[in-house]
Amino acid sequence: MKKTISYNKFIRNTIIISMSLIVSLFILYGTYIQSSSIEKSIKNDAGVMADLVFQNLYTVMKNGGNKESLSELVRNLEHSIPSANINIIKPNESSSSFVKDVFENKKADISRHEDNVIFASPIIYAKECLQCHTSSKEGETAAVLLMEYPILNLQISLKEILVMASILFLLVIIVFFSMWYVLLKKYFVKPIKSLIFQMNKITNHNDLEKKVLIDTSIKEVKEIEQAFNRQNEELILSYNNLEKISNTDSLTGIYNRKKFDEYSELLIKNTKRYSHNLSLIVIDLNKFKYVNDTFGHHIGDDILVLFTKLVSESIRESDYFFRTGGDEFVLLLPETSAIEASVLIEKISTKLENNLYTNDELCIEIQASFGCAEYGVDGQTVQGIIAIADDRMYEDKKQKKLSR
Repeated sequence: MKKTISYNKFIRNTIIISMSLIVSLFILYGTYIQSSSIEKSIKNDAGVMADLVFQNLYTVMKNGGNKESLSELVRNLEHSIPSANINIIKPNESSSSFVKDVFENKKADISRHEDNVIFASPIIYAKECLQCHTSSKEGETAAVLLMEYPILNLQISLKEILVMASILFLLVIIVFFSMWYVLLKKYFVKPIKSLIFQMNKITNHNDLEKKVLIDTSIKEVKEIEQAFNRQNEELILSYNNLEKISNTDSLTGIYNRKKFDEYSELLIKNTKRYSHNLSLIVIDLNKFKYVNDTFGHHIGDDILVLFTKLVSESIRESDYFFRTGGDEFVLLLPETSAIEASVLIEKISTKLENNLYTNDELCIEIQASFGCAEYGVDGQTVQGIIAIADDRMYEDKKQKKLSR
C-alpha cells in the first residue's frame, strides 16, 4: 500500500522545502551578486586608479624622471590611497604566473587573494618613453602595474543594489510559485481530475463494482477514494436488496410474477434457438379460501410457506419456482418434456400427502391441483402454454371435485 501523509504535514514539508530553496537561492544569487559586483567595481575603481597612476608615471618619465622619482611617485600614490598597495614589476623581476600572463597578453587582469583583489595592468612603451628607452619599441610591455585593493573598500551604487534586489525578489517569487504549482498539480489537481474521470465512467449499477483508484500520497485525498468506494459498495448492496425485493415474493421468498414474465420469455427464446424441451406447471392450492376464512390469514400464510418449502425440495436447481398470485404458483422446467413434468407432479403430490400442516391441535392437509403444458407441443408462446396449463389445472380440480 502506498505510504500517505496528511495535508498538514504536506503543507509543512512544502513550506520547509520552499524556505530551503529560497535560502539556497539567496546564497547562490548573493554570491553571484557579490562576485559580479566586485568584479565590476574592481574594474571601475582599479581602472580609475590605473589611469591616475599611468598619467603620473608618463608625466614623470616625460619630464625625464629617474628610478628614484618613480619610486617617490608610487609612495605618494600609496599615501593618497592608503588602502592600496601599488607595485611596478619589471620584466626581469621574479613574479607570479598571474603577472607573467599580463606581460605576455598585454591585457589587464583581475585576481582575488583572501579579502583583497589584485589588479594587474601592463605599462606599454609610448613615444615619450622611447627618448630614454632607446633600445625599446613602441607597444612593448615596459612593466606591469600591480595594485592590491581590499574588497571591503569597493562600493556598489544604490542603483545596482536595487536592480539586484529586484531580480532576486522576482526569482524568489518565480521559484516559490512554480514549486507550489507543480506540487499542487501533482498531489491534488491530477488526483481529483482522475477521480472525476473515473466517476464519469460510472453510468449503471454494474460499473459500481469497479474500484476507484487515486494515485496520491495525500491522506485526505486517499480518504476520498476510500469513502467513494465504500459508498459504491453500499449502493451495490442497496441495489441488490431492491432487486431482490422487486423480483421475489416477500412471504415465501421465491420469484414473483414480474420475474416469471422476465424468465419465461428468456427461456422460450433459448428453447426455440437450441431446440430444447421446456415444460410449465401451473399449481393452485385447493380449499385455500376456506382455510383463510376458517382459521385466519396467518394460518393461510403458514401453509403457503410450508407448501413453497415442500415444492422447492422436490425440484432441481435448474428449475424455476414462482408465486404468481395469492395461492397460484408456476414451475418453469427447462430440458423437461410433458411426461417428465407429470412425474414431477406425482412426486410433489406425494410429498404434500406425507407432510401435514400442524399448529397446536390444528392439523391441515395441503392439497393442490396441477396443470402441465409443453412448449412447442401445446403452444409457441408463453401466453399460449399458460392458457393450456390453466385449463388442465381446472380440469384437475373438477376431477377432484374441489372448489376454490
